[in-house]
Amino acid sequence: MAGYLAALLYKPEEIRIEELELPAVNPEEVLVRLEKATLCPTDIKKYRGEKAEVAEGLERYGPYILGHEGAGRVVQIGPGVNDFAVGDKVAIQPIISCGQCVYCRGGEPNLCLAMAGVGAAAGPFASCQLNFINKGIGGCFAQYLKVPAACLIKLPADMDLAAGSLVEPLADVVHSVEAAAVDERDVVVIFGLGPMGLFHVAVTKYYRAARIIGIDLDEGRLQVAGRLGADLLVNPGNEDPVARVKEITGGIGAHKIFITSGGQAQATCTDQALTMAAKKGVVNLFASAASGVQSLTIDLNRIHYNMLNLKGTVGFGLQHAARAVELLAGGAFDYRLIRNYELPLTELARGMELYGKGDYLKIGIDLNC
Repeated sequence: MAGYLAALLYKPEEIRIEELELPAVNPEEVLVRLEKATLCPTDIKKYRGEKAEVAEGLERYGPYILGHEGAGRVVQIGPGVNDFAVGDKVAIQPIISCGQCVYCRGGEPNLCLAMAGVGAAAGPFASCQLNFINKGIGGCFAQYLKVPAACLIKLPADMDLAAGSLVEPLADVVHSVEAAAVDERDVVVIFGLGPMGLFHVAVTKYYRAARIIGIDLDEGRLQVAGRLGADLLVNPGNEDPVARVKEITGGIGAHKIFITSGGQAQATCTDQALTMAAKKGVVNLFASAASGVQSLTIDLNRIHYNMLNLKGTVGFGLQHAARAVELLAGGAFDYRLIRNYELPLTELARGMELYGKGDYLKIGIDLNC
């Protein structure tokens, strides 16, 4: 095989498409010909250099390949790999865990104390760069990706690889919804109807929530949430979401609430969520807050006397990935309502700039260029 095209981040907001040599495949490793990828806010933050470690790492160690949501076909397997064969369709599981810490040994590699990630999905940026330099393990914004076999999720042979590129983010959402134990008795509220909030609408619908309430300032996203199964839509620019949810529920409040609005908005949304939660309700922080602004103003006695559960989820387990594959392969919802735009790898930088603006939701990247 000849070389391959990859998008290398040289410094914040500077991406160059270059041809690289294929890495050698070692024991327990697999080489994948990627065909589809998608953008994630984690990629955007790295692209913009929002944390100093990115610019510092790029200056010290050189360029890096971002991207951790991808799917393709296995083209080569190393010695000791028994669960995959050449030709298998696969999605990428981006956490590279140590396998030795207390969390890895306990079956929770998503909480690994020494993790790195494909495409800088997790762990210190420098650790991800050193994996690229020393082991040839980069990211998904490239035509080929070498990874440990443990970083692969097998897909059905007839599955669309554009759908396969969504397995990783959807598995995160399955974890979130299952951690909250959503069932047919629950009134569910979802704060923020970006791609991950919309996935929460689809998954809570699949888990037969009694009523799903979507909250967002963007009317277009509210409409998409309705198409995915949200029963009631609230624009906080027009009405008080707490009062509206209390009215809808006869004063009881919502049983399960998901905060998928991150950054500056998260603290306000969390305060409102804890205020509108029913007794014994669950509020799950799915998104991450901006550094330095994650303070709450809620009366702690409300949590105490109402037995509220405030929790967070991050990453996923193999069982969540299996359910995500089931949802996507079985057509439980129209994923194209969320992955609603695609660009070639050569226009990745444009995708970084468009992400989250206007009608653009989950921007896909076609690697067949």
